[in-house]
Amino acid sequence: MYINFVVVIMSKLTDTHCHLQHDRFKDDLNEVIDETEKNLAFTIVSGANKEWNRKAIDISKKSKNIYATIGLHPIDAEKMSEKEFQEELKFVEENKDNLVGIGEIGLDFHWEKDEKMRDLQKERFVRFLNLSKNLNLPVVIHSWDAEIEVLDILEKEKMKKVVMHCFSGNLELMEKALELGYYISISTIILRSKSTRKLARDCPLEKMLLETDAPYLWLDGKRNVPWNTEYAAEKIAKIRKITKDEVLEATLNNAKKIFGI
Repeated sequence: MYINFVVVIMSKLTDTHCHLQHDRFKDDLNEVIDETEKNLAFTIVSGANKEWNRKAIDISKKSKNIYATIGLHPIDAEKMSEKEFQEELKFVEENKDNLVGIGEIGLDFHWEKDEKMRDLQKERFVRFLNLSKNLNLPVVIHSWDAEIEVLDILEKEKMKKVVMHCFSGNLELMEKALELGYYISISTIILRSKSTRKLARDCPLEKMLLETDAPYLWLDGKRNVPWNTEYAAEKIAKIRKITKDEVLEATLNNAKKIFGI
């Protein structure tokens, strides 16, 4: 008697940060979700404003391998009234069981030049960090042109479970983040960014994650999709002179560890 065994090869591909709730997915979201399920071990949809937070949770409920993080992009956070901000913090707390992290949150000094508004960003950032500690959830950090200030705040607040989303600081700042125990998320921008390639070269594999930030950060302004992290993995493997499977294996294990998946 012969028994036929079907060998199922599970994907090791991950996308730890994307925005499937963006309007650029409104016409074919279900098809994108289907492709995501076929091609990735799991995907994390990240909130960044009030509307996107709710949609991130909704999308995560459509698939067994899509998860959600929610928070407020620093520019969105600073625009809220105090009442609105408190309500969003409450919404995050009430939905903690639907989340694998809080974010994206942080500071953005690229778009914000006003010192008073930057101070407001900092104050609200710290409040999100305190919430994450209370809920025991990792944080996903936005730090555009504010990496020094973000790392100082994270260190002062004694944050432990941290993902530096789409990190664009220099090697010295990455080293500080690594010394603090944080994860560095390498996006598909590595295909056209020399500075990101340097970060990927020097970042320990055991502290690296993959992301697309879809629909952003693809070539020629075209829409990015979660399975494009495979191209980032290929580029990382080439830079480090290792196999793509080694990159995928490490980043999958890292994502499971930090997000508790």
